[in-house]
Amino acid sequence: MDNVFVWDDALATGFNDVDLQHKKLILIIEDIHKTIESPPDEYVLRISKDLKKLTDYTLYHFGEEEELMKQYHYPDYEAHKKQHEAFISEVQNQIKTLSDTDRQKRMHFYLFLGKWLINHIAGSDQAWAEYIKTQKP
Repeated sequence: MDNVFVWDDALATGFNDVDLQHKKLILIIEDIHKTIESPPDEYVLRISKDLKKLTDYTLYHFGEEEELMKQYHYPDYEAHKKQHEAFISEVQNQIKTLSDTDRQKRMHFYLFLGKWLINHIAGSDQAWAEYIKTQKP
C-alpha cells in the first residue's frame, strides 16, 4: 500500500520547526491509512491510538503556529485560527462515524485529513510564512 500523502519540499514554509511538524502530521495521517487498510480486528486495536496521536499532535502544532502568528502580529491570525478550529471540529464529527465495518467512511476520513492538511500548508500556511519573512529583521 503506497502512501497517498507525502511531503513535498514545495510545501516548506521556511520555518524548520513548523516544516518538521507538518512532516510528522503527514506521517501520522499515513499511519491512519495503514490502520484503515488493516483487517477489522487490527483496525479496532490500532485506531484509538492513531486518533489520539493525531488529535494531540494537531493541537500542539496548531498552538505552535498560532503563537508564531501572534508574535509577528499576522493580520489574518483570527481567520487562520478559525480554519484550525473548523478542522478540529470536523475531525471530531468524522471520528464519531468511524467503524470497523465501514471501510468507505474510514477512507473518506483519511482522504479528508490528507487533503485538508496539504491544501492548508500550500495555501494558508504559506501566506503567514511569507508575511512573517517580511517582518523579520
